[in-house]
Amino acid sequence: MNSYKLDLAYDGTNYHGFQKQKDKPTIQEKLEEALDILLDSYELNYSGRTDAGVHAKSQIINIKTDSVLDLKKINSINKILGDSISINSMKIVSKNFHARFGAIERTYKYLVRDCSANYPHLNNNTYHHRSLLNLEDLNKVAKLFIGEYNFSSFSRVEKFKNPERNIFSSKWIKKNKVYEYSITANSFLRNMVRNIVGVQLAYIDQKITLETISNELRKPTGQRLNFIAPPHGLILWKVKY
Repeated sequence: MNSYKLDLAYDGTNYHGFQKQKDKPTIQEKLEEALDILLDSYELNYSGRTDAGVHAKSQIINIKTDSVLDLKKINSINKILGDSISINSMKIVSKNFHARFGAIERTYKYLVRDCSANYPHLNNNTYHHRSLLNLEDLNKVAKLFIGEYNFSSFSRVEKFKNPERNIFSSKWIKKNKVYEYSITANSFLRNMVRNIVGVQLAYIDQKITLETISNELRKPTGQRLNFIAPPHGLILWKVKY
């Protein structure tokens, strides 16, 4: 049995997320359609699912198969996948490697432009926030999330799932009128990054206070804060093992 680590990038605009769903186009379905043509049989696992409309610069896929996967086959798979999905690298790894359970850090980025920067060509991968943003104020609220907290107020918590996560870094920078948020954690809950971004933008718009955000991190009320940024600004950026 051979084990391969694939680095997959994709534009999630026209897909209903990564994970396979009935009667809806997904990244996993498209990838498996290509793999089925070139591999006799295989086992596939991945670093994490992304929601509908979310993109990835580096989604890690692990393929275990008796077949040999070489550069020629990777090129053939990429031709089948088309322009919106691409395997950018391949590495032979241990049979014990698991793309999801072996990951120790995941980094997401979220791209926002404010009302001073209306660039329609960025509409598919940058959220256009309709008010002015301020980098200093964004980082004032971003740093509140660093540390280990119960994020049940900042995510769609699934039943029987531990809502505690450890955020290693949370920071905004500005590049050419686009605000770029980067967050790294051991793992994330469902909708967690979009919820955290939405709360920060709500703070800028004076819809929520720093005190409320801090209190929900330290002593969650159990009520989700209903500020959720759209999916198209979100990118799975890096997975560390």
